[in-house]
Amino acid sequence: MKVEKADYIWAVVSFIAVGVTYHFGYLLYGLLGIYAAMVLLFLYHIKKIKKRIENTEAAYGKITDYRTEKTTKEYYYPVVEYETAENELISAAYTYPDKEKRYEIGDEELVRYTPDDPMFFYFANRENELTEVYYRSIFIGGIAAAVIVIAIIALSL
Repeated sequence: MKVEKADYIWAVVSFIAVGVTYHFGYLLYGLLGIYAAMVLLFLYHIKKIKKRIENTEAAYGKITDYRTEKTTKEYYYPVVEYETAENELISAAYTYPDKEKRYEIGDEELVRYTPDDPMFFYFANRENELTEVYYRSIFIGGIAAAVIVIAIIALSL
């Protein structure tokens, strides 16, 4: 996930909103405002991703290896080699981790890549992975926002 200028602006606005609303005794309203700004920012990212998906080309890629990352759990990133329409041979690791090795080395899978940036690709049957973290965050944030609204109503009674 690439951090953009809009993300930095959101972070600064969030800090200011917390400070100002806390100072005036309306912190819960500030938190709701931050959630609303977060939803707008995430919808912006989702729109950009969907626009990027529209401009992709298909190619068959061969799983050549796995890159691993070990934090509290071990994650696997398949390394895929594929040829673009311009006959450029690309070898890149998938951006999103798996808890298991989903593919065997040597398997061929349909991938989609962007001609402007052929290192960016996704598996054709897994495009939802590009946006699911945003939708999940909006949902979880919505639950937190509902709790805040209930708290505001309870405090005003």
